[in-house]
Amino acid sequence: MKKFLCVSLILIMSVISAGISFAEDDYVGFLTRLKTTPEEFFMLMKNSWATRGWAILGGDHTTSKARFYENLMSMQMALNRGDIDEMILPDFVAEYLLKINKDYSPCCISNSGNMNLSFGFIKKNRELMLNWNRALISMKNDNTLAGLFQKYVKNFPQDHSYDYIYGINNDNHKTLKKEIKFEHFNGAPTVKVAVTGDLPPVDFISEEGFPAGYNVAVLSEIGKRLRVNISLVNVDAGARTAALVSGRADIVFWYEVHKNVNSQPDVPDDVILSEPYLEWDKFIHVRFNEE
Repeated sequence: MKKFLCVSLILIMSVISAGISFAEDDYVGFLTRLKTTPEEFFMLMKNSWATRGWAILGGDHTTSKARFYENLMSMQMALNRGDIDEMILPDFVAEYLLKINKDYSPCCISNSGNMNLSFGFIKKNRELMLNWNRALISMKNDNTLAGLFQKYVKNFPQDHSYDYIYGINNDNHKTLKKEIKFEHFNGAPTVKVAVTGDLPPVDFISEEGFPAGYNVAVLSEIGKRLRVNISLVNVDAGARTAALVSGRADIVFWYEVHKNVNSQPDVPDDVILSEPYLEWDKFIHVRFNEE
């Protein structure tokens, strides 16, 4: 990841030094945050960047406007149509998209301080949250989480992403022989976990519709440690809390937590959070190559 960021910075700086400037942005896109408006969230982010050493390289966001999108696909379509000028994404998501899509390029990197992703629970499920925390803490202490992040996020290959997760047979037909398995425990409770596919390769769903990669590997390990059965439910980023409130899901795979601000724009009042399972501190701004 660090290597990729360095390469991106060198590329951007070389463009700037050559005298090429980006046009002033009109709109930037974010995945929906659940407890704020696009304008409020963008102001929060810009204030965070300003106080955390915003590394803006190309472009002026002082007059930009923000839009929310319910899922990553709709935001990508908006970028491709020109409805927005850039997507602002966690660095691991942007790096994944830049690897698999030659039509995208980075335009700047914003340092937003320490950020976390956590599992979300409805408040009445506090006991389940405490058990989940017990598993996550043990996975941190024995470096299981770090190992899964290295395998499924940092080492995610540029090509054949589906094959990397699932494997292919000798006839070059896609199979599920390397699919991450959930163990089944007879008589154990089933925990329904919502995944979105909107933060690849962390919260990742393959083109064939299979939840895969880091999120599935983490959930598989938690299921084994707690001896519970895991059932996956697909939802959009904007429908995460609705899935909890309706009972469609017991847990949502991600809520974004800002360590350095008082408000939590992605965490509704009726949601409680687990220990974080992932930390990062940068957003990469992604543009569509028009040429």
